[in-house]
Amino acid sequence: MGQDKPSIPFPAPTDPPLIARVHSILCPITGPCLIAGPSSFGLGCRVVADCPDIPGPLGGLIAGLEASPAELVLACAADTPFPVSRLAEELIRLARAREGAPAVACLRDGWLEPLFAVYRRSAAAGLRKAAEQTNPHRGPALRSALANLEPLTVAEGRWRLFDPEASSFQSCNTPEELTQAAARAAGEQTSGGIP
Repeated sequence: MGQDKPSIPFPAPTDPPLIARVHSILCPITGPCLIAGPSSFGLGCRVVADCPDIPGPLGGLIAGLEASPAELVLACAADTPFPVSRLAEELIRLARAREGAPAVACLRDGWLEPLFAVYRRSAAAGLRKAAEQTNPHRGPALRSALANLEPLTVAEGRWRLFDPEASSFQSCNTPEELTQAAARAAGEQTSGGIP
């Protein structure tokens, strides 16, 4: 992208940063937000530094879990502009109902979705252990680390009742994906959908 993705104005160049959209959709149901990254992006959230010894998003996830005052943590990538609050609420409900589950994650096309999932704060230890057992130069695969926790998994037929288009998992990793997402967001604003 050529810049820090959460800071990219979205959907238009004069709009707030992309992360502000994610924050505005999810914070009403989750409460205070932690950001694992370089700044709060003007959102007033508590900022935690990624674990320096664990590269990639897993280092940020572990840091956030270790710093969280709450027992349950909804993890969401900052570059996913269309998180669905109904799905987040369902994952939180499932986590509360299954106290023994270290995490609750959706299965999509047979793969776990680690960056729109609910974790128990105590899952940080298991994720850290998984990170230590992988190649430190490449960094551990986040999906593998989550799988090692043996999370409660939500089948695709179940979670699609809350998020039929899998919008919560659609990230902006390329300029093309960002352009498509911006067009979708602009269309929602015009039609009165989610801002």
